[in-house]
Amino acid sequence: MKNDFKKIYWTVVIIWGALASICSLLYAVFFESNAGLAQLFWNLSYWSVVILIMISIVSALGFALGFIIKGFMENPKNQMKIIIAFAAMLILLVGSYLLSSGTDIPAELFEKTGSNYGNSKLIGGSLYAVYVLMIGVLLSALYSEIAKKLK
Repeated sequence: MKNDFKKIYWTVVIIWGALASICSLLYAVFFESNAGLAQLFWNLSYWSVVILIMISIVSALGFALGFIIKGFMENPKNQMKIIIAFAAMLILLVGSYLLSSGTDIPAELFEKTGSNYGNSKLIGGSLYAVYVLMIGVLLSALYSEIAKKLK
């Protein structure tokens, strides 16, 4: 039953992806000659990709949630580590967003790029989160090497 589901899933995904690709090509072909038809093909390919991405996100989250729930039933201690790591990541992202100022860019640049204060604050917070995660990776690699040498 599991293999049948995989075959059906991959068949649908490949056919849907092929149709989206064909619509993209037809959009390019009819772009100059027939704008209405080109727009139809563009809409078909665009919404096919959006729907496939949404299905992928929902299925990935569903499988992850299913594995976490199944893991809670089998071994709750290991699943708590995952939830703690997720909460720590969420705290890091929220904290870095709150710490970013967003005002370190002149107003002329906001007007030139078409962005605003909220975007600047989000970008600054994301950069802070990347910096903290990079330092964490470097420290964990350093700790791992030192611990390996001491054993």
